[in-house]
Amino acid sequence: MIIRKFQPADLKAILELFREVVHSIGAKYYNSEQVHAWAPSNIDKEKWLNSLTAHITYVAEDQGKLIGFGDMSHTGYIDRLYVHKNYQGKGVALALLKKLEEEARKLGIVELTTEASVMAMPIAKRWGFEVVQKNNKALRGQEFITYLMRKKL
Repeated sequence: MIIRKFQPADLKAILELFREVVHSIGAKYYNSEQVHAWAPSNIDKEKWLNSLTAHITYVAEDQGKLIGFGDMSHTGYIDRLYVHKNYQGKGVALALLKKLEEEARKLGIVELTTEASVMAMPIAKRWGFEVVQKNNKALRGQEFITYLMRKKL
């Protein structure tokens, strides 16, 4: 596995991975309406590209196949961290998080924050994040429970 910087050419694979993870793993935690609201078929590609490009974004590859990605704002907010369903539990997410933490330290950031989903919150806790606040978030007409979390570096 290699971790490398995001390139715009990665966008198609990232969007496919995102939708697949939400529709497979997410379906264990959310109903069908929530899954479709979270990862719709008509994802705004330009919005994602602009966001991933503006953020500090890394991808994980295995034998040339994109198996995960993660991005962080320049203030230490981890926006997205997703791993292919067949690579869950194999250290991919942790490798991406370590790379983002390394970048945060270079920028002098002393605390990472994220808004974790119900499915991501226990994993974030294992990585040293603590829950600050439980929230209800509306997205495309659906309600989601999220957790504002932080990790001191």
